Amino acid sequence: MRRKGRLITLLTHQRPMSHTSQWPRSLQVIRRIGCSNFLPSFHPYGSYLSSFAFVMRAALALLAVFVSLVLAEVHPLRPIDLVSFHKVSSPVPSLDGRHALFTASRYNPTENETKKALWLLNLEDNSVVNLGGNVVGDPIWLGNGVIAGIGSGSGSQQVWFADVSQLLNDTSLRDKPEFHQLTDYPIDIANLKFHVNTSTLAFTAEVYEDGSLETARKKIEEEKNRHYSAVVYDQLFVRHWDVYVHPERHNNLFVVKLKVDGSSVSLDGNATNLMAGEGLETPVPPFGDASNFAFSHDGKQIAFATRAPKRSVAWNTNVDIYTVPTDGSEKPMSLSGKNKGADTFPVYSPDGKYLVWLQMRTPQYEADKNQIVLYDRETGKVRNLASKWDRSAESLAWTADSHHLILTAQDHGHVKIFKLSIKSRKVKPIVEQHTNEGLSVVGDTLFFEQNSAVAPAEIYTLDLSEKSAQPTQRTWFNNDLLLQTLLSDPEEFWFRGATGDSVMGWLFKPVTFHSQARYPLAFLIHGGPEGAWNDGWSYRWNPQIFTGAGYAVVVINFHGSTGYGPDFTKSILKHWGGRPYHDLMRGLDFALENFPFIDSKRVAALGASYGGYMINWINGHTNRFKCLVNHDGTFNTLSSYYATDELYFMESEFGGPPFPQGRKSKPNRIYEKWNPAAFVHKWSTPTLVIHGEKDYRLPVTEGLSTFTALQRRGVPSRLVYFPDENHWVLKPGNSLKWHAEVLGWLDRWVGSGQHITAESLDNEPELDEWIDEMEQEDDQQQLPDQSPLVLQNDERTMIVE
Repeated sequence: MRRKGRLITLLTHQRPMSHTSQWPRSLQVIRRIGCSNFLPSFHPYGSYLSSFAFVMRAALALLAVFVSLVLAEVHPLRPIDLVSFHKVSSPVPSLDGRHALFTASRYNPTENETKKALWLLNLEDNSVVNLGGNVVGDPIWLGNGVIAGIGSGSGSQQVWFADVSQLLNDTSLRDKPEFHQLTDYPIDIANLKFHVNTSTLAFTAEVYEDGSLETARKKIEEEKNRHYSAVVYDQLFVRHWDVYVHPERHNNLFVVKLKVDGSSVSLDGNATNLMAGEGLETPVPPFGDASNFAFSHDGKQIAFATRAPKRSVAWNTNVDIYTVPTDGSEKPMSLSGKNKGADTFPVYSPDGKYLVWLQMRTPQYEADKNQIVLYDRETGKVRNLASKWDRSAESLAWTADSHHLILTAQDHGHVKIFKLSIKSRKVKPIVEQHTNEGLSVVGDTLFFEQNSAVAPAEIYTLDLSEKSAQPTQRTWFNNDLLLQTLLSDPEEFWFRGATGDSVMGWLFKPVTFHSQARYPLAFLIHGGPEGAWNDGWSYRWNPQIFTGAGYAVVVINFHGSTGYGPDFTKSILKHWGGRPYHDLMRGLDFALENFPFIDSKRVAALGASYGGYMINWINGHTNRFKCLVNHDGTFNTLSSYYATDELYFMESEFGGPPFPQGRKSKPNRIYEKWNPAAFVHKWSTPTLVIHGEKDYRLPVTEGLSTFTALQRRGVPSRLVYFPDENHWVLKPGNSLKWHAEVLGWLDRWVGSGQHITAESLDNEPELDEWIDEMEQEDDQQQLPDQSPLVLQNDERTMIVE
């Protein structure tokens, strides 16, 4: 790439007419390489022009017109943009693999309302049809022309179905199908799965010990009408994640037969509870869903993940895999009872020979490596596939021939897709970039969704029959907004961290980057702590918001992060304030030494959850930061243990409970060693504290304690309290307020970027003035003689000298 070149990327976005009747802009100015005037970094996704001749003609004929058009419309990513993107779900392919169902939701800031709709994708021409917003939960196929899902049109969550056969054959039709109510059970149901050959529908519902849907309705009504509000508990959980747990109601798995005759669907008998009276529960709260259970190939059996009976769930991660006949003729049988860790994600092979699931073997440790367990249904033998592979699988899907497993796993800052041979047990990556999830396989087609640091999730497919196949994008819901938004490409770097290990980080330059300018730094710290900054999109803690506000961003995947092998992940245990802290400080040192455009005197650190813990720890151990932001972070490790919901997390991280467990044992001093509250006397850095009332993982008292300590110490501080949010800020309106407070705090203490301040994020005239200024400076610059356009085949980009 030539030093004085201007890099211009030409993009065409071939999208179905149902998205819009107009073609988007096909020219984007990305950046000027090496010039004294440096335009913003930008990297939207799209389908690149493949014709060199067309690129040449388009560039020469339309360059002036398109450049002026683009410069008048593009802007840095703003909080209002972030909450306005479409959120596209994972695809649910049809039986023949020619279509897929998915949902897409979008927030309307004017109405302060999020609208969600069910969509139909046609893979033949990538057209999509809006099927309406009344039935949007758990979409399934009852046949190639009949679909169903959860809707609330009758006042409760029930199954509705519709005939879409005409839409499958004629993509020009735009009339929404008519949905008809199928079920009318006395309470809400959820988590649908359907076995087509046996016409068996599976669903879950929250019921009492006798497992009856009608009993559940009666008792719920009785509770509403009683004259007291007390709830009595005899064991944990009392509350979990963001809800108070009902001590007597649990999720149970039901099946019911359907009559499917063309476009006509009806119930064929009563629903059967497959786990009544067994003390089992599926899906497993708080994040369990329909992936917690699966039909066998012939529909005669269901495997499900469930909490083990008669075990203290609050300090035990044990989850087992059970199987049960779908006719209810036998009680559920455990297949993994010997394992005291968590067994999840059961999936039957298409040929019926095997059942596979994911298995963590270390009790209490929720970040343990997921082994891939294969159960031979004929012999009963269990074997561990890919035991020497040092990555942790997150999801599974079988190929149609039952010879391979397709799986996802984190690997060095990406969530890749891998292919595992059942015979050789060898694992190889087949999609190596970005973040990929939501796998489904039909025939030779892999369906999934993909997102990246520069693009929200869209639906993709991959041809599994071709060895060198590349993912094919199928939806483009967010292209219009992406084409108007300046984004920063992530740049990977490595440095020597604690214990001499290599540690990875990402750099995001400000979108207003100029090689001679100096920028404040937003130093973001991830939570978990067993998590990672991956090449993926996020609607919370998105680095692009800070680059758009004029900040450089550095993030570090410190010891304890996922995607670098189990030993690296485990290295944080009993070392919360040790190895990760040293990694962060060394990573910051590396960034300041190697990226001279970062102003070392204007550095802010921000973190949530464990990242919030680290903010408090930093405040007691260094004053190198101008300000701090603590979102839902730990203040006191001892009080947090007794107030949190999942005790197994604290016990695995700190080596047991804080109290002595026997007459001769001593108190666990690890809690005190890494307790931020013990260093409050050293706190001096201005800190913004944010906390949600419904956060039961780290209760609001942790945030209040942090704020109290800061105020009593006389440290400049501010508390932002969300009475209706949990550990995360999820409501779009609250997200806008969150970003306003965070960016305002950074601007107050470290100042903003060179050209665009946080206060002017919504001030497009200021951006226009900046662009005009850059153009005027460029006109005055003496450039060398022009040379021909050069096309880089690997990136489909053009350099215009």
